[in-house]
Amino acid sequence: MFGIVDADLLDNGTRHPNLVLMKLAGYFRDRNIPYKFIYNNDDISKYSFIYVSKVFTFTKVPSFLDKIDPSKIIKGGTGYYVEEDDLELFNQQREDDMARLELDPNLPDFNMASQMPDYTLYDEYVAGEIRHGKNPQNYKDYQFFSIGFLTRGCIRKCPFCVNKNIDYVYNYSNLLDFVDNSRPMIYLWDDNFLASKDWKPLLLELQATNKPFQFRQGLDIRLVNEEKAEMLAKSKYHGDFIFAFDQIKDKELIDKKLKIWKRYTKKTTKLYLFCGYEISDDHSLINDILHLFERIEVLMSFGCLGYVMRHEDYRNHPLNNIYVQIARWCNQPQFYKKMSFKEFIDRNQFWVKTDNKCMSLKTYEDFLSNFPEYAPQLNHYFNMKYDSTINPALWATD
Repeated sequence: MFGIVDADLLDNGTRHPNLVLMKLAGYFRDRNIPYKFIYNNDDISKYSFIYVSKVFTFTKVPSFLDKIDPSKIIKGGTGYYVEEDDLELFNQQREDDMARLELDPNLPDFNMASQMPDYTLYDEYVAGEIRHGKNPQNYKDYQFFSIGFLTRGCIRKCPFCVNKNIDYVYNYSNLLDFVDNSRPMIYLWDDNFLASKDWKPLLLELQATNKPFQFRQGLDIRLVNEEKAEMLAKSKYHGDFIFAFDQIKDKELIDKKLKIWKRYTKKTTKLYLFCGYEISDDHSLINDILHLFERIEVLMSFGCLGYVMRHEDYRNHPLNNIYVQIARWCNQPQFYKKMSFKEFIDRNQFWVKTDNKCMSLKTYEDFLSNFPEYAPQLNHYFNMKYDSTINPALWATD
């Protein structure tokens, strides 16, 4: 019997099921190979091999795996991503892992891209969590969505991305490979769908399912044109439209593209705001924070939401908690749309009900005192409000 472990789930908890583990379970299921999802104090000695996957590099692998022979553990996922210098060694390790598996030497070559996931993999775990009082809404991604990739790859080669060693987009799987008709919605993990030469026929296929869908990784706003904006806006889209505004150097282009986009939809639009990358000293910190707020101001002017995405490098500066406070404010629309960042800090202090400074206020004051020469810019950004920044004239028809 094979064991399957979702390290992210066991360490940090996660709202999303692990797609590769569900595909692996589907592969075993279709070949009558016994397997079990491990999420508690199971007797791990009974497994021939244990497959463990993690999405995030900071995820800790469960300690119970220390009790078994390392040669019985097969690792995968972007959480095990290594730098280019170690790539040859990493690839060799993966080949050794697959060689150890030796399911059936007579099986034909099989492309896992076309493997239907086993959407029941997490059922027992989810049922137990709900039975113990957890909110069922926390597990809707496990229960109501078909999950997959239509395309893989990206054209951008961003240095902070696991796709940095590839510069093209290719078709990966078909909708029929992962859409379960019993599940009412679809979400997709495509890296840069709009960069695909086949974006239009693939989008038409998605629309033809008549199921609400969403690109969870976000879409590349820099590639939006009139045709793409119109087709996306007319889609049966689930939740917010999500794009990304990762770097301030794209400000002028994103301003232009948002003007196009906002002419076609009034639906909530959110943009991921990447930050915290290569932060180590005061210079890199203040520039990153200023650029983050400059991007937030652009989004506010277009009536868009922001969602702060922190790279792990943000932890490298002693004043790193400023990122936490900005994310607490920006990532919650009820705060972002109703109060400035400074008002959010004051609200946190108000709820303390004592003369002691809360962490939010202490972080805010420490940051300002560390950069007095930037006070005019910081005061502008920290006091700007959504309602007074939004400018519908920006996206009026030219």
